[in-house]
Amino acid sequence: MESKRKLKGMTLIEVVVSLAVYAIIGLLLAEIMSLVNATMKATNQLNRRLTYEAKFADNLLLSDGVSSFTNNQITATLSENNGSFTINANGRVYETNASNIGNTVDSDPTQLIINEHTNYRFLVFSKTYAAAPAPNEYFYLNLNLAPGVNLSANPITKIIVDASGCPQYGGCYANNTEGGNIIPKQVLYASPHIPNATDGDELIEYIGLDSISGGSQLLHLAIPASDGSGNALVNPSDPALGLKGNIKVLVFQSVYDTVGNAYNWYENPNDAIQKTIRERAGLQTPNMVDSENFPASAMLTLDFVLSAMNDNTHELSYFEGVDYDWNPQADPSQASYLVARKSTGNK
Repeated sequence: MESKRKLKGMTLIEVVVSLAVYAIIGLLLAEIMSLVNATMKATNQLNRRLTYEAKFADNLLLSDGVSSFTNNQITATLSENNGSFTINANGRVYETNASNIGNTVDSDPTQLIINEHTNYRFLVFSKTYAAAPAPNEYFYLNLNLAPGVNLSANPITKIIVDASGCPQYGGCYANNTEGGNIIPKQVLYASPHIPNATDGDELIEYIGLDSISGGSQLLHLAIPASDGSGNALVNPSDPALGLKGNIKVLVFQSVYDTVGNAYNWYENPNDAIQKTIRERAGLQTPNMVDSENFPASAMLTLDFVLSAMNDNTHELSYFEGVDYDWNPQADPSQASYLVARKSTGNK
């Protein structure tokens, strides 16, 4: 016996609902694809615009060659939370634009390749340079014994200062003075034994030289930095090159033989061992001996700069002094042996 089945189809409402669901899904897909397309187009437009504008913004140019960029004055403030510093910087915010490039499709102004409201913005801060330091009458060069150095076992008993490398005048004033004669070579000593007159142009007894310890000042030299009319000394060939100089210093202490015997510059030069020491020093290190060929314990070259061109203002900057720290306990090849501090300028 055959069985019969009755199939039930969709009702009208079900058909309507199904169509509505499919329509909504279709609209969502269309909207999503439309947004994706719009994003891709906007990204492409942005890339085109930024590629054009980057050359202006990266180089902080204020115009595209046809018109100046829109700008607004701003003040940026930098500060630390605890208030230890506050820095105010004045500048302008510049907004580049691509109004002068072909930015339409088929000359249709309504079809922009790039969005006209998408712009680079960059900051240009005002630069205020301090006035160039004024010329000085003197340039001060100080030589200090590095802190922590103890020379009590072998004190300094003589210093020869060769200032012939100073600009123009070829000398400096006597140690700790700012007047008198300009001295090409001076000798400082702390001993009942007076140096040979041929050691230098002027012999100066330096009370306490042999008791100087770490942190003390060995030399305070005033170097002429202006002419008699108060004008700064400059490079005679080209002032823009700046003016440099140097002072060479020989420091004398005891020297020792291989068994520990000490010998000094003021002892008998005719003694057999003394004579050998002086003869060898005169041959091996002629630039480190006194007039009787006794060897110095150290030779220091103190370079200095009286003036230099300021790259920002293109004016000469003048310096008023420099300090050197000497550590005789360090190896002469080490950077800590002779250290120049930062030069100071007079504004």
